[in-house]
Amino acid sequence: MITHPTIDTFALAQSAYLRAKALKPFAHYTGILTLNGLARLALSAESPEVRAQLLEEAQLQFRPFLRGEAEFNFCNFECYKCGGSGAAYLWWKDALPEADASTFEPFIEELLNDAPRDKNGALCHPKDTPSEKIWIDVVFAVTPFLLYCGLKLERDDLIHQAWTETRLLIEALYVPETGLVNQAVNFRGPGHRTDDHWSRGNGWAMHGLAALIEAMPKQHPDRPAVEKMYVEFVDACLKYQNPENGLWHQEMTAPESYIETSGSGLLLHGIGVGLADGILDASYQEAFDRGLKGYLSYIAVDGAVHNTCIGCLSPNQGTKEDYMQHRHKIDDGHAYGPVIFTYAQAYANGIQTIKL
Repeated sequence: MITHPTIDTFALAQSAYLRAKALKPFAHYTGILTLNGLARLALSAESPEVRAQLLEEAQLQFRPFLRGEAEFNFCNFECYKCGGSGAAYLWWKDALPEADASTFEPFIEELLNDAPRDKNGALCHPKDTPSEKIWIDVVFAVTPFLLYCGLKLERDDLIHQAWTETRLLIEALYVPETGLVNQAVNFRGPGHRTDDHWSRGNGWAMHGLAALIEAMPKQHPDRPAVEKMYVEFVDACLKYQNPENGLWHQEMTAPESYIETSGSGLLLHGIGVGLADGILDASYQEAFDRGLKGYLSYIAVDGAVHNTCIGCLSPNQGTKEDYMQHRHKIDDGHAYGPVIFTYAQAYANGIQTIKL
């Protein structure tokens, strides 16, 4: 168990970014999430000096993406190449001066017109199109990107498509008995479906829903359906929140599996968004606060994050046991984006310090 004195939430989010920067280049989907967190943290800063400093850092890190210089070894979605959701977010907020519509439009059109889809219209794995492999991680990849571009360009079709991408994947992977989602279909043969309630997979679903709750206009015709799915999903996740530390287990329905921090962070961030929006009332605050404190037990003084599941896509045969046995590590690349998102949201919600 890692213990801390009183924690400054903004400073913790900054430290997580610096740790991530020191460990791995950002031209990877985990880096896309981390930079998106940095962008949001920068714009939430109350101090003009800190805001300017962090914005300068974000603009510096996005520059290779905007100029087509970022080198990816692994890239399932072309929109990562322009900086993905974080770049789109800063562009929407008029905080990315090197970007304009021409930066993003080719990637928008690729998603709308060229990216492969399954028979129901859900985006599927680009490297094996005939197999129609779908997985919940796609929600993270495309929903916020399309949403922020739609808001900036005032294109309702993109805002609607952001919701459609989320809805199709959550509906396809939904588990009625739990209200959660499985990770994937068809990755271990035609018709095969994973038998999991993986924490990061459910975190990816929450990530897309939270983006929609936060940014979709209140008057948008899709808004009622988004809100309904979001609240039902939050309630389902809270049924499996660890009562002691407020986090979630690798297999969310199995308390004997290890606490998993990346999914926990994504889920906490999503709850924090709902509290800020007002769609979640004050009765949800205790669950958020408990998670913020519990998360700190897995973040070392030097910024290292423990108990993060390594890269995971339908491991072995995709059973609950396979997910439970899939190992975790310290300083995995998936660890830092969720920490930044969580504590930046806490700060935005007025929680500047956490006393233990």
